[in-house]
Amino acid sequence: MKLKPMYFEDFSVGMTFETDGTLISKDEIIDFASKYDPQTFHLDEEEAKKGPFGQLTSSGFMTLGKSFTQIFKTDIFNGTGMGAWGLDELRWTKPVYPGDVLKTKVEVLETKKSSKNPTKGTVRLKQTVTNQNDDIVMTWISNSMLKTKQDK
Repeated sequence: MKLKPMYFEDFSVGMTFETDGTLISKDEIIDFASKYDPQTFHLDEEEAKKGPFGQLTSSGFMTLGKSFTQIFKTDIFNGTGMGAWGLDELRWTKPVYPGDVLKTKVEVLETKKSSKNPTKGTVRLKQTVTNQNDDIVMTWISNSMLKTKQDK
């Protein structure tokens, strides 16, 4: 889903939006794990059967990256995003398997204009990632810095 870019002032507490779904493939799970999270249950289907999830699973860090990418593909921060000063309360609540389709719902929890720089503000966002069965697989909170309309 494409959205228009939004400035700090365009966000209000309680506002939500949702991303399109993205398919998780076996190959990308293995590729990501081989580079960044080389645990056997992310790398090898046979070994994963003996592991804690009984089959190959995505690295939580890959799931986080996929969610992050989904949000940016909406274009909501295109030209207005200024990075973030951190993530809070990251939780992996269910495993993600090959063939799962993930989408991310974003809710605005708080907005705070910078007291030192009137050209930026922070928007605190809760991300809830679900699979095709609407099971919550991950939640996280971001503290995103955005340009204000004064910076246009």
